[in-house]
Amino acid sequence: MPSPEIKEWIGLFKDTLLGGAALVTSVVAIYGARLWKRELAGKEIYAAAKVLVREAHLVARACNRARRPIEAHERKNFTTLEVKNTTANERWQISEVEAYKVRVSELSDAIDRYQSALLELRTLVGSKIQIAHLPFARLMTDSIHRIGNYLAVLQDFDVIAFPDSPAVIEAQRELYPSENLDDELTQKIAEAREAFESSLLPFLHRGSIHG
Repeated sequence: MPSPEIKEWIGLFKDTLLGGAALVTSVVAIYGARLWKRELAGKEIYAAAKVLVREAHLVARACNRARRPIEAHERKNFTTLEVKNTTANERWQISEVEAYKVRVSELSDAIDRYQSALLELRTLVGSKIQIAHLPFARLMTDSIHRIGNYLAVLQDFDVIAFPDSPAVIEAQRELYPSENLDDELTQKIAEAREAFESSLLPFLHRGSIHG
């Protein structure tokens, strides 16, 4: 039979092994929890970046659409009484204003969705993403200002606005230099959106915006 001294050493050795096993289990658990949190955060960042890319595309498209000339299907349908009590020019003016206000409302909704997606990603990765989006944001603001300037001309009660009035034509040229809207502002919006999307590539695990 083992001596009492050996039994005591065996007991101490067992206790040491059990303590070491508990320590290893604790370390593994902590490491596993941290690894799980990092993986979860990575998935959240990827998902948020993906949504933001989509919303950036949609808001860029909305900015360009909002500046296009009003199409026939967007114009107000006047009642017989309204036609009787207004001139053709007044109806054109009312129709232009109301149609562009609908466009502005649609653009505002697109901007709200974009801003919400931007905030979601900023919460996860910090303010650096806010800085990256500023050039794109300035061009969105420019689009809104151009629409606002045109509406201001149409709603200036001190001057009667006709489709061929110099002030109207000038505001239209600023709003849409060509009916195809292939102008400098459209190109700048596309370039700024691409640059912003490029800044999101590390979160999307991609090396290029083209795939």
